[in-house]
Amino acid sequence: MSLVSLIFALFCVIVLAIYFIVPKKFQWIVLLLSSVFFLFYKNLTLGTILQAIIILLSAYIFGILIDKNNDVKKRKRYLIIGILFILGVLIYLKYTNLFFVTCNNFFNLFNIDFNFELVTRNSLVGLSYYSLIMIGYLVDIYRGGCRAQKNIFKCALFMAYFPILTSGPFIKYDDVKDDLYKGHNFDYNRMVRGLLRTLIGVFKILVISERIASFVNTVYGNLSSFSGLYIFLAALLFTIQLYTNFSGSIDVIMGLSEVMGIKLPENFNTPFFSKTITELWRRWHITLGLWLKNYIFYPLLKSDFMQSLNKKCKDKFGKKIGKKIPLYLSMFIMWIIIGAWHNGAYTFIIGSGLLQFIIMVLEDTLEPVAIKVTSKLGINRNSIPYKIYQILRTYLLFSFTMIFFRATSVSNAIEIIKSIFINHNTTKVIFDLGTHIGKVEFLTFILAIISLFIIEFMNRKEDIRDRILKHNIIIRWLIIYILIFSIIIFGCYGPGYNPATFIYRSF
Repeated sequence: MSLVSLIFALFCVIVLAIYFIVPKKFQWIVLLLSSVFFLFYKNLTLGTILQAIIILLSAYIFGILIDKNNDVKKRKRYLIIGILFILGVLIYLKYTNLFFVTCNNFFNLFNIDFNFELVTRNSLVGLSYYSLIMIGYLVDIYRGGCRAQKNIFKCALFMAYFPILTSGPFIKYDDVKDDLYKGHNFDYNRMVRGLLRTLIGVFKILVISERIASFVNTVYGNLSSFSGLYIFLAALLFTIQLYTNFSGSIDVIMGLSEVMGIKLPENFNTPFFSKTITELWRRWHITLGLWLKNYIFYPLLKSDFMQSLNKKCKDKFGKKIGKKIPLYLSMFIMWIIIGAWHNGAYTFIIGSGLLQFIIMVLEDTLEPVAIKVTSKLGINRNSIPYKIYQILRTYLLFSFTMIFFRATSVSNAIEIIKSIFINHNTTKVIFDLGTHIGKVEFLTFILAIISLFIIEFMNRKEDIRDRILKHNIIIRWLIIYILIFSIIIFGCYGPGYNPATFIYRSF
């Protein structure tokens, strides 16, 4: 169910109406039933039911067992078993083909006449999200950060709260349990703020992301028909397409939850104003980064193995270099996991994992050199031109890594990169193409991109909704109507069009 479809809008109207009609003590039941419907919408099979049951029971049963036991060994044993059950489902459904492809490639290297046949798995929407959320839930209980939920139906609501299933954000049980279960009165101001954020999200998706998608898809689908300049432009624009698709869906989710009084953690903080890739990832998919740091990176770095390696490396290479080795090794493992989490394909492992790690290590190791060079050249690192240079450099590097994210295969990504530099045989001019791209469409998404950066710039210091709602009622409604009619007039939708199939929906 697309977040910008009419069926989802109708679904939300019905859910909100029932949610505020029933007594507050029953509101969580409305959310649970709505979440179950959303989870199994057009995907109700024995396999999908088993997926949900195994993950839910693993988190529920082992969460209680961990919570009620004081024996450290038993608590750890229950934690490991619970995590293995959840990971087992996730790996089976998402990474079987990755294993088969790896084996097939290995066999082909040695001319072995044997290939695993790739399989199709029917998984539930948001599988990667709620799997990691429930693993975090078990770890938090083990660490004493929260108590286990004794009501299995309330545990199910935490796992499958429907707004977050398509693209997050990641939530922690202790942070959301009160809002999910206590119930809320209807609040007009909260509704206005929530719907305004949802409206901004729909604008990002339909007017910006989907307009850009028509250009990007046309270029990437016909590489031989375009010069390197157009392919380079498509690579740059895909980053904006991805961002507006993802952040727009988060705005829809956050706005809907805000109407119901449920506060979710922010997932973006103007990432395109970042001056390094490291900073960009602190601003992009924030909740995923925090999850990985809390449950993978820090435990790895503090593990006995890494502590022992740290000591050995310091003794052998000195304190300054020695402490970097276990740090980089932990980062490497974390970024490979990030890449694999995005999807069970090498393109994601390289683009969303390995390349991000390499750039971050280079940023860290070359920073002293950069400081010395800029100092000798008399460049003021705090000047606006230098900061603009850093922002543009970061955007270019990130866009390069996203070529692998967009590509259908590693070989396709390499073909795209090569085409940027060596393909200059343009056989068609972009405005003459009959498929989706024309002068009006091109101008539309250029204006849409400008509007995006205005929104992002304004959001740096103050929530744009606060700026809008501070105006008098005439200006306020004028802005809202401009947003609405911009979506109606310039939004990319219509017969035969699949509205905003979210890029992150399959993760």
